[in-house]
Amino acid sequence: MKLTKKELVYVDPMHTAKTLVLVYLCFSAPIVILALFVAFIRDGSIPGFTVLSALILNAVLGFALLWIACKVYNWVAGKFGGIELAIRELPEEIESD
Repeated sequence: MKLTKKELVYVDPMHTAKTLVLVYLCFSAPIVILALFVAFIRDGSIPGFTVLSALILNAVLGFALLWIACKVYNWVAGKFGGIELAIRELPEEIESD
């Protein structure tokens, strides 16, 4: 097995932040739904504005922090080197009809 070493020296902040915030929301939405359920059991009503604002705030803050993290990574990778990856070439798949 032949491995090729590569170095990750640049991460696109906008694309990465957009993608990761969507992944983050997929994980945080069930937690928010659970909190809604607990609030409904405890208070007898669902605080709709609170939940909606929490999800929006979660997305906006998550996007901003991920964008900043990508900018910081690019700066660090430029000064000290990026994350090293070992990449293996895969054999071409043969299509069968």
